[in-house]
Amino acid sequence: MSFYIKQIEFALPINFEKNIVLKSKNKNWNIKEIEKKTGILKRYISNKNENVITLAVKSVSKILKKIEKNKIGFIIFVSQTHKNDLTSASCIIQNHFSFKENIIAFDLNIGCSGFVYALKIAQSLLNNNSRKHGLIICSDTYTKNISYDNKSSRPIFSDASATVLLGYSKKFDFVQFDFGSDGSGSSDLYMLNKDTNGLNASKRNEIFMNGGKIALFTMRVVPKSINKILNKNKMKLNDIDLVFFHQASKYVIDNLIRIINIPKDKVFVNYKYLGNTISSSIPIALKQASKKNILKNNFNILLVGFGVGLSWGSTIIKWKASR
Repeated sequence: MSFYIKQIEFALPINFEKNIVLKSKNKNWNIKEIEKKTGILKRYISNKNENVITLAVKSVSKILKKIEKNKIGFIIFVSQTHKNDLTSASCIIQNHFSFKENIIAFDLNIGCSGFVYALKIAQSLLNNNSRKHGLIICSDTYTKNISYDNKSSRPIFSDASATVLLGYSKKFDFVQFDFGSDGSGSSDLYMLNKDTNGLNASKRNEIFMNGGKIALFTMRVVPKSINKILNKNKMKLNDIDLVFFHQASKYVIDNLIRIINIPKDKVFVNYKYLGNTISSSIPIALKQASKKNILKNNFNILLVGFGVGLSWGSTIIKWKASR
């Protein structure tokens, strides 16, 4: 048994921010150097009326134009910035769209590797009876916790939601995965707590990222993970038609290309005008590559997520064109 990605839709906030805004608010920043390193020129910023739920509603609504809602057997909601203290975002979505009550709905609190994690869980939920279809909903609004003077994070992170419709496949083709976590690096990307002693009040609930350490972590674990997943699938790098890394930044992806020795034309990137959209980044990249006809039917594609946790996940799937 296996699965295939049937449809992908995404939603972005109304407002976006170009780097000229950052320069106007931070006169001492060398914007050209920042752009050279990140490769990011534009990010999407949620306003006070937008949150992970409102963005998710937009992306899910697009998906439901292509499938009857009663056919959906589960919802996996991937987010780190859902603000409700108790009610899970997946249950809110279930109620909003009046999905059937016997649906499986739960949240997955993980960041940039979250989509690959959710794929693995979805694989175990899909079956030939009651759950032939399911949704992975990725939605985050990191920028609500990033100030204009936050040099490590403001030029990089972007808000978005992506909804992925998965379908059950009768083929006995179990998709292989490789996962890992390293909590010793948890302080390299985290939110400064409101109760932190001695912390300036203006910096409470602020996202902090040690970009250098995150980059070193990525260079250390991702090449190993790719080797493992290739071996699990009895494949070589030459067998891969297209690679989709989490869209962290130009610096990170360029170095991965160099270390792993992947032909640059086999790696799809879209961070330039979207920024780093956390768990939504891989599904958005898949949607855009497919729409541009860069991603073609029956391509062997490598998906690699990595980041906060610290965590990582890799898989190889065969792409099926939207039906």
